[in-house]
Amino acid sequence: MKKITIAAAAADIVIAVTVYASPYYSLHQIETALAERNADALAAHVDFPALRTSVKTQLEASMASSIEATAGSGNPLAALGQSIASAMLGKMVDTMVSPAGVVALVNKSAVSPQADANTSANMDAPADGAQKKADYSAGYAGVNTFVVRAKDGNAQEGALVLLRHGVWGWKLSSIEIASAMAGR
Repeated sequence: MKKITIAAAAADIVIAVTVYASPYYSLHQIETALAERNADALAAHVDFPALRTSVKTQLEASMASSIEATAGSGNPLAALGQSIASAMLGKMVDTMVSPAGVVALVNKSAVSPQADANTSANMDAPADGAQKKADYSAGYAGVNTFVVRAKDGNAQEGALVLLRHGVWGWKLSSIEIASAMAGR
């Protein structure tokens, strides 16, 4: 009886550890797909409908605040311009949030190894030509939410948000676009 209890406790610990480590493994798979520029492998780890909604909402909010700051809230032409831009935004987001588009978008984000290598090459490139590895923090923001941010301490640099799909599965469901990138 004691052996069964010990075996059950050990199995519970193994299951708990694998459930806890599962987003880190998914993040590793996403990094590998990005490094290999494998859009199909990356697509398996992306919830495209949720990601499209997230990106579109952020871009619409940025566009609305930009138009209001430039033209003012009482300008009827600003409202017309916003409605035209909003209609075009849907098609743009559908194109951008595709397997190839996600590779490009993540490569431009703050947590991307390529983005970090591009900025370090201009500032403090090592003499031996080695590329600097991206420095980021990753951790749980809730039981079903896992967030990856650049480690430079600037909360405005954007983040990647993975949501739980099943017990061990995680998918990229939101990209918090950096304020400078959203304003472009």
